[in-house]
Amino acid sequence: MNKIRRESLALHGDGDLRFHETDNPAVICYSKSTADRTDTVIVACNLDALHPQSGWAQLDLATLGLDDSRTFQAHDLLGDGRYLWRGVRNYFALTPESLPAHIMKVRRWVRTERDFDYYF
Repeated sequence: MNKIRRESLALHGDGDLRFHETDNPAVICYSKSTADRTDTVIVACNLDALHPQSGWAQLDLATLGLDDSRTFQAHDLLGDGRYLWRGVRNYFALTPESLPAHIMKVRRWVRTERDFDYYF
């Protein structure tokens, strides 16, 4: 986790800290971004150390600088999972023993001249 914090500029301060609603009171979800939004991280953390928790996060896409008509990749830096998310409601699942939190770098959708999908 310290390596993730060192490498992510969004995690160096709390100037753009935003909390996002979840439908599960045992999970907290927040995001942090750099001022120019070149680095954005979404964190979902299981507050229950004994039981798996899942649910839906309601993201404020406008504050994240994301277009609700485009998918974006949420790259989990802890578990190395990559999820394609779209819109304001997105699913999460957290297990205390193996993945108690998601620390996800937001990778925005970009196009190339050949129309391949790439995320950065």
